Amino acid sequence: MGKDLGSFSRVFSLFDLLDEYHEKQLLDNNQYKNDSEKELSSYITNAETSMAEMGYAYDYHNYDPGVERELRLEVMAANAQYEFFEEAREIHSLAIVQMKILFLYKEVEIRFKQLLSSKYNVKTKSLSNLDSWKASFKCHNVDIAKLEGFKQIFNLKQVNNDLKHSLSIHKSKRIGEFKGKSSFDSISLEQFFQRISHDVEEYFCQLLKCVDRCEQLDGCNDVDISGDIPF
Repeated sequence: MGKDLGSFSRVFSLFDLLDEYHEKQLLDNNQYKNDSEKELSSYITNAETSMAEMGYAYDYHNYDPGVERELRLEVMAANAQYEFFEEAREIHSLAIVQMKILFLYKEVEIRFKQLLSSKYNVKTKSLSNLDSWKASFKCHNVDIAKLEGFKQIFNLKQVNNDLKHSLSIHKSKRIGEFKGKSSFDSISLEQFFQRISHDVEEYFCQLLKCVDRCEQLDGCNDVDISGDIPF
């Protein structure tokens, strides 16, 4: 069953290529912006130095107003491109982290149903939410709500449900990353995802051990099990 449960590593890595693309685009646009500003500054500084050394009456100072105009236009273009990218990056990043969270919760659904089906031969088609999974496990003497990390599962469900409807924060307003916010943004969502994703994976490792241990015992309800695994 361990290999069937697998890990959540694909959730962490699925969007790495897109993240790398954004980082590269950020570096390229920032480089273009800095280089154009540096070229303009250097051109004006050299001209002013020449004028100061030779006097303003001197006809040739390595300066051409047409060149300066072109360099200033290049700076404007570089800044406009950078600002456009910053706006586009937020839109893209927000879409990506939404997909990460929605995908992670889908993995949670799959894992709960896999365990119920494989361990207890439960028909999971009608089990569509966390309450139904909790009740089904309870029928087999496993209280999934008492396992460490269940709060993260519940919080993930809240964020997932909010995101399915809009970017407005409703049920997630008490979660740390979203307190005082009325709508989701890429930074707070990414912080939330990074905080809970490995806890969610660890939760299912605990749950699998809990279920396996219960299977190995006769009369789980009557046996006092030491440790943090509830029955």
